[in-house]
Amino acid sequence: MGSEEKIVEQAIEWMLLLEQGELTTSERSRFEHWKAADPRHATAYANLAQSVRQFDVPRQVGAAPDILRNTLQQKSKRRKALKQIAALAGLAVGAGVLLDRLTPLNTLSADLHTATGQRQRATLADGSILVLNARSAIDHLIRPDLRQVRLLAGELQIQVAPRGTLPFSIQTVHGSVSATAGILTMSLQALRTDVVAAEAAALIATREGARAELAAGRHTWFDADTIAQPRPNEGSEGAWVDGYFTASDTTLAEVVAALRPYRKGILRLDPAVAQLRISGAFPLDDSDRALSALASALPVSVTYVSPYWVSISTRS
Repeated sequence: MGSEEKIVEQAIEWMLLLEQGELTTSERSRFEHWKAADPRHATAYANLAQSVRQFDVPRQVGAAPDILRNTLQQKSKRRKALKQIAALAGLAVGAGVLLDRLTPLNTLSADLHTATGQRQRATLADGSILVLNARSAIDHLIRPDLRQVRLLAGELQIQVAPRGTLPFSIQTVHGSVSATAGILTMSLQALRTDVVAAEAAALIATREGARAELAAGRHTWFDADTIAQPRPNEGSEGAWVDGYFTASDTTLAEVVAALRPYRKGILRLDPAVAQLRISGAFPLDDSDRALSALASALPVSVTYVSPYWVSISTRS
């Protein structure tokens, strides 16, 4: 790590400490001494503070307010957010942050993983056909007596090859879904797992022991404790496999969430417009065209701060 990057790392640590409030006299003295020790220190802290105000860190990922509060209360998550802001603002910190927007760094050791904007199709040893969405990752274990995939990040669709009564199990941190045939689509969210069953039924088992059957042609979600009431499929849940997100009276927040894995940077959504609703088919492989279509159809502005920072907000 170069000296400039170390300085910005130190500025981030001081900002995290200052955000906690109620600094002791000794801590405040050390902070002032650090700023005075080198002109670059004061400059780095001032630039970081300005970048935080400009990019609005508490809302920069466009997540729901309750999720943001829970996330940013964790110091490690807050540090990561500040590093991302610093990197995108051109400060000398965290080259890995921008690299992570190309290929998620925490899933590089997975058996199969995809980069930003990449989908991947694979045939597993049992003949099942798997498609990974962008920024997704799995581990898999296929044996004569066991067929198992663990979804580590993102979204997958699998066409389960029939092997008699031997089930195919897809696991997440929230539980598992198993089927002996048919097509399953699963998406790992921060607080839940979404699952869509097509052509054949599936069995859902949560981490805490709840179990339910999901009939073919229906979808639901589950977390570690609960399985939601299933609902009929709309027929477009797997459109991402063909490179589209199909919205049917869908919130803007959901459309933006589908576009994010296809952009090499931050796509910020102002919560004030997140619940606007829209219908249409949006190309995932040309997210700029999708954003243009959103701006034409909704009362929103799409502002390109840089190619790596795009903001969607209320139209002036």
